[in-house]
Amino acid sequence: MAKDEGIEPDARMKKVLTAWRLFFTNNHAEEIERLNGLEERVFGLEVEHSQICLNKILRPEFHTRPEWTLDIGNMVLKEQMKEGNDSRLVIRVVNFSKNHHFSLDELRMRHRSAMLTFDVIVSPLGGPLGWIKKAVYECNECGHRSEIKQRLAREREAPKMCFSCIDLFAAKNKGELPPYPPRDIKLVVEDCYYEDIEYLNLRQISIDDDGNLINLGDEKYIGVINDEYVGELVTGSIHRINAEIAVDHLPNRDFIKDTRRIILLNIHSIEESPFSVNNASEMSIELEEQEN
Repeated sequence: MAKDEGIEPDARMKKVLTAWRLFFTNNHAEEIERLNGLEERVFGLEVEHSQICLNKILRPEFHTRPEWTLDIGNMVLKEQMKEGNDSRLVIRVVNFSKNHHFSLDELRMRHRSAMLTFDVIVSPLGGPLGWIKKAVYECNECGHRSEIKQRLAREREAPKMCFSCIDLFAAKNKGELPPYPPRDIKLVVEDCYYEDIEYLNLRQISIDDDGNLINLGDEKYIGVINDEYVGELVTGSIHRINAEIAVDHLPNRDFIKDTRRIILLNIHSIEESPFSVNNASEMSIELEEQEN
């Protein structure tokens, strides 16, 4: 595994960094300044999808590599927060164009990595959780620290060896490598970066022209929310969600033991439903937690 010494931007990343900086300056400077004064730990900066589509650099990157592009944008937002402010801004793209609107019941594995919009009824599953989004490791020999970005619900990744120890040994021994790989490395639990998440049950809804809920989708799907959305949704509430399609392991299995996968919706942003539902209470909707 390569050393994680921070990101050295390549030409493509530099273009996206510059594009985000100009984008925020031209479209959200006053809002970012206002949000800098708030005390919330995490809050979202809503960005119109149509504005991204007008940007010749961000448009193709966001639609082909949404997670990567948003990560870079969030790095820029972090730069723009005032020194000493512990709050964190995250990008929430909203009001996606019609060609992104989709039905949960039509989702298949071929849609993985796409950013799509759904109208759903939600039910929280099990309450808030936390996970290690970035793990911090320290070598017990030389004290060198490294950070490794993790993946949700995957086996935690760790350094295979300490490259700093190898460099130090080589410097003292005319470029020779140590006889044994230096592997005395520990996880620094207190310094890891943790993120709040919550799993949801999702079902597609259909609404008629009069605002009546006429149909619930046949399948229940699992979605995951993070940061400021955690703990804010209630069972039976109707929302428009924008989510990146991902895969997850089956309940009570993991990625090592089983090759089968289920679809997981990494929910990027949540909007109020555009529909005024008149008869939701009459439907006697039951959204029970899925059994493991």
